Amino acid sequence: MEILITNSGKVSKPFIDRIHLIHGDITMQDSDAIAMVIPQDLEFAGSINNSIRKAAGYDIDEFILEHIYKPKVGEVYAMPAGDLKVKHVLVGIMPYYRTEFDQNDSHLSGVVRRIMELARCMLLSSISFPPLFSGANGFPKPRAARLVCQGINDRMQETFEDVRIVCSEDQYIEIFDRKLRVLGWKGNSG
Repeated sequence: MEILITNSGKVSKPFIDRIHLIHGDITMQDSDAIAMVIPQDLEFAGSINNSIRKAAGYDIDEFILEHIYKPKVGEVYAMPAGDLKVKHVLVGIMPYYRTEFDQNDSHLSGVVRRIMELARCMLLSSISFPPLFSGANGFPKPRAARLVCQGINDRMQETFEDVRIVCSEDQYIEIFDRKLRVLGWKGNSG
């Protein structure tokens, strides 16, 4: 028996060309929303979260503590964006990982899918993602990039005109570029 593998040349997800890889600052995006994640214990930390807090012009962590009660892993919430250019900040709840052995891929990819679903339900046409959960207590950078890309691609629909992955470092750009190309992405020019 001979095994034949063919490539039809068609992208399995017709809207993958609406994903854009951007080198820049997540807080300067003019999309409808930006995404962020926090651990289930609501400890607000990390360079991305702190830059969002500073740019929003109000104490996001205080807002979270006052309005989110007993969050469960995987839940997502919409918050006001304050002084940011976006209209909303979409927050996903992740577990706090003590070690790399605690990490579960479905947590991050599931949160990204739910953020995309919330954005669709809110009738948003654009959303910007930073390199989520790839910091000190998160996933290794390539693994986090794969999970974010899979989560976004799984929930890409016609209603999304622009889904951005915004990276401030060239290293992240290269990692996300490789992961997106595996999914059939042809680059920012489509």
